[in-house]
Order: sequence, then C-alpha cells, then structure tokens
Amino acid sequence: MKAKSDIPIYNQSSEAIGGIQIVKSSLQGMDYPPEKMGAHRDEFYVFFVLTKGNVVMLCDNIAVELNEIGIGFIKPFQVHAAKHISNNTTGYFISIAPFLVPDACLEIFQPLQISEQGKKIDPLFQDDFLNLVSLLHNSFEKQKQSKPQIINGLFNALIYEIANLFQSSERTIPKPRNQSTVISTNFKKLISKSNFLESPSFFAKKLNISASHLTDCVNASTGKPTTYWLQNAMIIEAQRLLYYTENDVKEIAFSLGFKDHSYFSRMFKKLTHETPLAFRKKFRK
Repeated sequence: MKAKSDIPIYNQSSEAIGGIQIVKSSLQGMDYPPEKMGAHRDEFYVFFVLTKGNVVMLCDNIAVELNEIGIGFIKPFQVHAAKHISNNTTGYFISIAPFLVPDACLEIFQPLQISEQGKKIDPLFQDDFLNLVSLLHNSFEKQKQSKPQIINGLFNALIYEIANLFQSSERTIPKPRNQSTVISTNFKKLISKSNFLESPSFFAKKLNISASHLTDCVNASTGKPTTYWLQNAMIIEAQRLLYYTENDVKEIAFSLGFKDHSYFSRMFKKLTHETPLAFRKKFRK
C-alpha cells in the first residue's frame, strides 16, 4: 500500500495470477463492518458481480447502487468506499491489472460517467454471464496444468462480455462536471502510444491552457500529476509488449520511442520496482 495525502492507494494483491484475481465472497466471515471500509484508491480495475443482496458504493462522492443480479466497476485511482452492504450480499470481486484490459474495452469503460458504472444485468444474459464468471473463479481456485493461460483466456472472454453489457446500457443525461474533471478527462484522451514521451506542455498547448493549469487540474481530479499519467501510459504499453510478444527488451524500448534501451529499463524498474524481464517472468509463471 502507498499513501497519497490522507487517501490510501492500494496495489493489487500478491495472490493475483498474471494480473488477474477473482474472489467469491459474502458478508459472512468478514472481520470488519463493510460500512466502515474507508475511502481509498486502487491502482487496478475492480469489477463487482453481485449475485445477491444490495450494495451502495461512493465513487468520487457519487453513489453507485448495485442490486442482484448486477455488475459495477471502479476505474484505477477513483476514490471509493462502501456506503452500504446488505447482510445477505454475495458475489464476486475481480481485480484486473490495467495493461490486461484491451483498448476496445477501454474505449467503452473510460467515457462512462460514474452514475453509469453500475447496472443490472439483463435476465436474458444472466445465466451465460454467471457461468463464465463461475468458470473463471473455479479455474483460479484449482491447481491444473497451464493454469495462467486458462485464466487469461477466460478473462479475455469475460472482459469483452462486460464491455458488451456496458456498451448496450442506456446512456443517461450527462451531469455537469467541474473544470478539473473535464480537463483531466480530455488530457487522458489525448495520450497515445505515439506521444506519451512528450512533455506536459505539449498537451497543454493542444488544450489551449497553460502547463501549470493542466497540472493543477489533473492533480485535483486524479490525485496524480500529469507526468504520472504519461509514464503510466508508457508502462502499460510496455507491459503489454512484454506479456503478449516475444520481443526482447531492446526491441520493445525502441518501439516505444526510446533511443537508449538501458534508460528504458532503468525507468521501468523505477516505476514498477522490477526489471522488464522480471515482470515478464512473474506474469508468465
């Protein structure tokens, strides 16, 4: 766990396999009142699949309610806390490392307003969807050959199913957003793998604002500076290349725009606390 001001930031659990963790849970057995779950941020995506009960989460001070059978998610670094969890609540908690979420799914998840981050699953799709979630959970719990590959394959099927659920949801009337949120959102939309090595002033110019104003807005909205989000975009792309390709570190560094592959390796280790090869080995074990 790392702290930013007085809002804790949590890393993904060490129990995750290849950047994926799924836990089947219920209120019974919890050793703390769920209503006392403090506000915090996570460095990863969190998906909740509610099979029974009622849950109300506060996400950036906006209530997101889930009822059976429903699904909700929290984006990385959104401040969230449990406001209410009914005594009969059961479901699945799924955490996903950001680099594993395909761009096609990100294009659906990222624009959604907080009020759209929770929804009831259409009864027509409930059985098939829950069977897929259950299959992923069972594969996560059992010891078998090629376990990481099986989990990754099932996850890919599940994340596209989740994206389809949210893509088909009826869009609500947009709520007014403050200037910091609007500027931060537009800034992150501008970041791509072809420009994440640019300076914050490059993006400020495109948004017709000063670099200092951009930094202030992004900090206020996300709790992180502009440089973090640029480095984060680079790291996610690097992690994808390390995970999904057999390219060596030198090739990956050059494809990302680095002229010095050793500098890329040092930066990767500084930001992730492990070398590129250690990351590849860990997530492929």
